[in-house]
Amino acid sequence: MEKIEFECPDCGEKNKIILMGHDRAKFDKKCQNCKADLEILKNNDEISVESKKIVVGKKTAVPRDYKKYKPKEANEKTAVFIAILILTSSLMGVSTGWSLSNAYDIDYNDYEKINLEIVVLNNTTNLENATIYFNNDEINYTYNENGIYNILATPGKYTVKVTSPGHKNATMIFFVPPQDSNLRLPETNEGIEGINRFTFLMKEGNGDITLEENIYIKVFTWCPILVYLFSLIGIWGSFITYKRQSYKNAQIGAFFSVMAMGFLVVGPILGIMALYYLKKHKKIFTASFKN
Repeated sequence: MEKIEFECPDCGEKNKIILMGHDRAKFDKKCQNCKADLEILKNNDEISVESKKIVVGKKTAVPRDYKKYKPKEANEKTAVFIAILILTSSLMGVSTGWSLSNAYDIDYNDYEKINLEIVVLNNTTNLENATIYFNNDEINYTYNENGIYNILATPGKYTVKVTSPGHKNATMIFFVPPQDSNLRLPETNEGIEGINRFTFLMKEGNGDITLEENIYIKVFTWCPILVYLFSLIGIWGSFITYKRQSYKNAQIGAFFSVMAMGFLVVGPILGIMALYYLKKHKKIFTASFKN
């Protein structure tokens, strides 16, 4: 057994090794200082130390006629297809918003007149001596007892004012949608509140009061704004999908394209299809599991 010292050929640090008495041998050792892999050769009394060589595999040449693999082409086509679905659904939503915002401007004069019920009462009794104005014009009516005044009017938006002696003037804005000319509830044979039946709850005293608008007025006021906003988010999501930037944001865009209710049914179907394909091909996005 022989203990010898040697210098590392890389850093020059002295190291020690114990040899077991072989005349010829090869040993592997790691430098204690720089951790380099060393190879120690003993030939009788001669000792040589070398750094181990790292063998690098020889590169294999690719044949010139070998068809290159292009995985991005399929990803791009898929992204474009999904982006078109989201964009189409969103643009249909813009069309729906435009239709809602212009609902008042439609000419309803060719539509059949509808039998409306105007109910006038106070907290204790029905009022039988009311005067009714449609868009500032006094309207003809038929009194049908129980505070019910029957009026014929075409579909459209109306500002209705009701006056009654001893009571404040009451004003209500409502929209009458196209419908059956004499729509009635089968249980009570009365009109449907907010559609062809409108109740004016009068208050005693002098002055004016404004009653709550019917649901159609609220829909035509607020829904176009929401639909335009949802469509805008959908268009943004379509761009994100086309660029394959963020899977999560693409999903948000597709979801809001559904909420835009383009053509009521067609747009949501396209948006749902986009959500399905997004989930199926989520790996086409860069950092798809982080964004």
